[in-house]
Amino acid sequence: MTFTSRSHSLRHGRGLTALTLASATAVVALLLAAGPAAAEPIGGPNLSGYDVIVDPGKQASNLPNVAASTWVLADLDTGAILAAQGPHIQRSPASVLKTLTLLTLVQRLDPATVYTTTFDDVTVDGSRVGIVENAPYSVSDLFYGLMMQSGNDCARSLAMVNGGLEKTISQMNDEAQRLQAYDTVAKTPHGLEAPGQVTSAYDLALISRAGLNRPDFFDYVNKINYEMPGFLAEKEGDPRSTFTIATQNPLFINDYPGAIGVKTGWTDEAGRTFVGAAERDGRRLIVTLMNVQDDIINVAAPLLDWGFANADELTPVGYLVEPVSADATASATAKPAGGDSAAPSSDKPTPTGEITAATQTSTSVNTGWLWGFGAVVVLALFLLGAGIRVWRKPVPAARHRR
Repeated sequence: MTFTSRSHSLRHGRGLTALTLASATAVVALLLAAGPAAAEPIGGPNLSGYDVIVDPGKQASNLPNVAASTWVLADLDTGAILAAQGPHIQRSPASVLKTLTLLTLVQRLDPATVYTTTFDDVTVDGSRVGIVENAPYSVSDLFYGLMMQSGNDCARSLAMVNGGLEKTISQMNDEAQRLQAYDTVAKTPHGLEAPGQVTSAYDLALISRAGLNRPDFFDYVNKINYEMPGFLAEKEGDPRSTFTIATQNPLFINDYPGAIGVKTGWTDEAGRTFVGAAERDGRRLIVTLMNVQDDIINVAAPLLDWGFANADELTPVGYLVEPVSADATASATAKPAGGDSAAPSSDKPTPTGEITAATQTSTSVNTGWLWGFGAVVVLALFLLGAGIRVWRKPVPAARHRR
């Protein structure tokens, strides 16, 4: 009968231990090395996760309960984010996506251009203003219908004026990239549910902030009533009928002081969504709400009130980044996403013309971690080699006994 010596068993055990330690060390080191490579959200490192993000001073009052899944409260002029919850979480947008449609198309379409509607335009699914088939409408008429009454018929008509749905949606996504709204993917011009169509509370603030800096966008989202052309006159020379459309913005409907636009939305999947803004004592604030679980006015008004009352006591938790210039975007040399943690400039861009999509992603990575990663790999290989050498040492002659 043959037995392996105890000394060889010990050596063999030590070799396996060394091998195990080498492997474990390598795994732990790799995990540690991955830490510095963690992605930083656009607008600052605090803007991640699902929790409420706020940094109040000692004199600030308590943040009201915000009955929405994700939201942002920010200063329109400085871009400072005063408070937020899940700002970069992607959700279905519903009709607040029309803010991106409007911003994209006001830069490209002449408001005086006249378009004759088709059957497909006037029978589109979802909310409709009530434009009629084979009738002329100005682009300006369609913009008012788009934003005041959330007309999907107007959205489709505008896309047709612009050269079609595919072209318009491509330009909307290009515009989102230019704004660094990297959480946003448009699949329709009106916001009806579509697989993969998403945005975030942060992106909605970026889009609306850029839009409100344009006089044309500002006018379309601040109109209270508008006379929309209706059916054509039966007799040549008679005036065409009109009908009055009114804003659906709850801030205007409820006479919220200093109300400024912007847009409501609703679908089964998205729930209630909202972008609104207001001005008080020279300060302009914007609020974006997604999946609102109460009447919008009951959520937006207290949050805006709190922001106006406490803005000077709050330390910003992040910033709305500035758009990438058309030139920088075209040459793919735009600043890294989330790389500017200081307050952005107050320049108000009014870009025009075709815009090429940026090649950035929604996060930035510190490449210095690569050096540490390389060192860890070398160390792991050394330890692994040492463990194998110990394990493979010659086995001493076995002892025999009768």
